[in-house]
Amino acid sequence: MNEITFGQAWNYGGALMWVLSFFSVAALAIAIYLWYSQRRGICVPAAVDAVRKAKDPAAEGGRIADAMMASVDWLADIAAIAPLVGLLGTVLGMFRAFGGIATDVAAGAKPVVLAQGVSQAIVTTIFGLAIAIPCLLCHAYFRRRAMKRIAEIEELAQ
Repeated sequence: MNEITFGQAWNYGGALMWVLSFFSVAALAIAIYLWYSQRRGICVPAAVDAVRKAKDPAAEGGRIADAMMASVDWLADIAAIAPLVGLLGTVLGMFRAFGGIATDVAAGAKPVVLAQGVSQAIVTTIFGLAIAIPCLLCHAYFRRRAMKRIAEIEELAQ
């Protein structure tokens, strides 16, 4: 069985691979940021001080909680968008495949024309899912972690 290299897969995926790579790098950067910023020693003392010093502690606590959850939601956004970019690659690849067959009917519709379009369809779908699945796992983990930190802040601020 012939296996394709990463470079070949990248070429099959076309321009959408750049979009997908942007999402993967952004997701990694967000996960690293959340790993650092949600550490108990970092976020809890600073947030408790901010809540205690605020004129309206309840409003400040709500603002902090909203900010923590909003930063986690970026991972959910990427997890939702990446498979759609992969699906767009699927549609474009199938369009390319069947469009190539339609224009090549007189020449006998070579299988290679179909294979190139299907390759784009499969590669972009795989990469979109490969980005989305870890993003969803990270989102679930960091959402729970943020909720735990928010509970700790509420408890210590009282």
